[in-house]
Amino acid sequence: MRLATKIKYLIFQSVVLILLLLAVACDDHGIEPRPKPSELSGFSGKVTFISEWPDSIKRAFVVVFQNPLLTPEDFTIFNLKFLSREITLGSQTYEFSSLDSAFIPSVPGPFPPGTYAYIAVAQQSTDELSLARKDWFVSGVYYANGDTTMPGTMVIPDSTFVENINIKVDFDNPPPQPPGYD
Repeated sequence: MRLATKIKYLIFQSVVLILLLLAVACDDHGIEPRPKPSELSGFSGKVTFISEWPDSIKRAFVVVFQNPLLTPEDFTIFNLKFLSREITLGSQTYEFSSLDSAFIPSVPGPFPPGTYAYIAVAQQSTDELSLARKDWFVSGVYYANGDTTMPGTMVIPDSTFVENINIKVDFDNPPPQPPGYD
């Protein structure tokens, strides 16, 4: 093969590779910038861990339930509206947002506006991922306005991005557990 043909072939391969990388790197919005949080319904916050992680924890997530957890039956996939990406074990802080992908997609587009009754950090110590209430332990709860007497309610108005849904986790002093944890 002549040198000129080899160069043309390498240029062609490079252009194809660049186009492929661009196609893979673009999300469902193409190359347009991601919408600003102020244009979407949703939420964000930060989890701060103020004690050492127990060795028994296998996984932890931020969870959002629409309805209060008053009975073990309320801890269901139908009531669970957001499950964050898995929190890296041993983290000191974890920032989360409804704009990030979650394991439970709601509807395409922004997070649905509404009232959400229970936002928490939940952990599991089982080897296999389980959806049974008895396998989840709540290690931190969102409290509104510093009122630690009851879980805070998160209200997301239409086209509003709510920030500072912050949770402190103290493994040495966990919050009261919702019904169903054995």
